[in-house]
Amino acid sequence: MPPATTGAALQLDVLQKICSFLPPGDVALTAPRVTKALAAAAAPLAEAVRSEAVPWQRRVFAVPLWALQEAWPQLAAEQRVCAAVRAAAHGDVPALGWALPRLPENHGRERCICEAAAAGGQLEALQCALALGCYWDAATGREAAANGHLAVLQWARAQQPPCPWDERTCTAAAQSGHLAPPCPWDERTCAAAAASGHLAVLQWARAQQPPCPWSESTCTEAAAIGHLAVLQWLRAQQPPCPWSEGTCTEAARYGHLAVLQWLRAQQPPCPWDVRLCFQQVWTTEAAHLQWIREQAALEGVLL
Repeated sequence: MPPATTGAALQLDVLQKICSFLPPGDVALTAPRVTKALAAAAAPLAEAVRSEAVPWQRRVFAVPLWALQEAWPQLAAEQRVCAAVRAAAHGDVPALGWALPRLPENHGRERCICEAAAAGGQLEALQCALALGCYWDAATGREAAANGHLAVLQWARAQQPPCPWDERTCTAAAQSGHLAPPCPWDERTCAAAAASGHLAVLQWARAQQPPCPWSESTCTEAAAIGHLAVLQWLRAQQPPCPWSEGTCTEAARYGHLAVLQWLRAQQPPCPWDVRLCFQQVWTTEAAHLQWIREQAALEGVLL
């Protein structure tokens, strides 16, 4: 870390311009240490970086190696593991290579390191983690597939022995709009594609020989999210994708009135339990509730 006086001679606007090109971690950790004026000027941006990092661990910013080394003695064991996970997710191989040998023995989180590297598409970090004793399992392949990192998945499967995978690998890929067969698949693959509205993935999966299996959950997932076009395609196939009372219940629960109306307008209509649909509604939309009441009245059901 350069001494604080190094940047003192530079004008504040120049320093701010330089900081605008820094990675988020350096904005949050390095900029405040250059000058007091820059620390004050960079404070809002640094706070924004920290705030954005809170909701999802893999979106956290990378910590520069010097900052990690400086903070290491004060970190608890779990924090040290999280620092290694962070480095793996961002492909910070120097920080990862420095941190891994210093983790407590039997910390039980070695698998998370490989997962994080795969999720971030960081092949070098994954290789580094494996070389330093971390292990992988099917979750590593799932993370690579879910985030569309085909090169990482292909490399992992080409090793001896290969990285394990299972049906959930294809499910994760389909959910994110990616597929990388010939990994195993099952009904969850089509359900995941339908839930995410990835019609092209669903069509491709069903066009294979043999086709990817589907079940009532495929229609139900599409209805729950309100993907009417997906649902219409599913039911237009020969034979059509099966549905159930749960398909209408989920459409009703999440307030997808157009989907529910379409389901009930088919010949024959999608089966439903009108009383259950009314009870499960989460929305307060008057039109939604009124339509269900009207249908119940036509069926002679008292709500």
